[in-house]
Order: sequence, then C-alpha cells, then structure tokens
Amino acid sequence: FRGSLREPILKVMAVLRSMEIEKSDAYPVLRLEGMSDKIGQMAHSFPTVFSFFLPEYQPDGRPGDASLVGPETMIMDMPKMVGMLNGLFSLVKYGLSSCDGGFGAGRGCTEGDFSSAAGQLTLSMPYTEVS
Repeated sequence: FRGSLREPILKVMAVLRSMEIEKSDAYPVLRLEGMSDKIGQMAHSFPTVFSFFLPEYQPDGRPGDASLVGPETMIMDMPKMVGMLNGLFSLVKYGLSSCDGGFGAGRGCTEGDFSSAAGQLTLSMPYTEVS
C-alpha cells in the first residue's frame, strides 16, 4: 500500500488549479455547490470543532491490519467516491456546472459548451510527436 491520501476538498482544488480553471464573466466568483453531500467535505464546514477526522482512525483492510492510520479515509465511502468521480467528469465535460453531479452552479448541460458554466478548465498541452 503506497502513496498518500488527500482530503477530498484538497483533491478537487488541486484539479482546479492544475487544469487552470478560469471563471466565466457571468459569475463574479467561483463557487462550489453541495460539496458536503457529494464528496463529504467543504472548506470551513466542519461537522464539529474537532475537524473532520480522528487522528488515530485506522481504515479497514490491509492498512488497518498493518496498524497504519488514515484519518482521511474516515469520510470516504462508495457514494462519496462516486460523487467525486461524477463531479470531476462533469468538470471536464461541462465546466463548473451542476450537470451530472457537477460541483458548480452553472446550468448549461451541452458537452463542450461552457457558455453557461461558472468556469472552465483552460489548460492546453501542446501536441508533440514522440519518436
């Protein structure tokens, strides 16, 4: 078991930053909607004063059997993982909108048409042929 887990909201923010999200002129501020329901976490919306995670939480399976702790896995369950995937796919297909479980408030649901989305991913990698 290698690698490290990242909190769900940090994972979404990393994708937005790395793919160079750009806001639409129609929306003055980019807002993420319904993140607590979709991925189990939203910035500054802690369920208690003790944050989201217990520092000593051990996940089930091999990591727990090896006495490893994984506080971030405490809020991960299958519906939240599916919500994360749906939101990320929607982000690529429709921009920051509410289409197909998206994370945004935009309402346009035409694939590739970002005119009614709150923002869109703008990263474009130059094509280079590999020899």
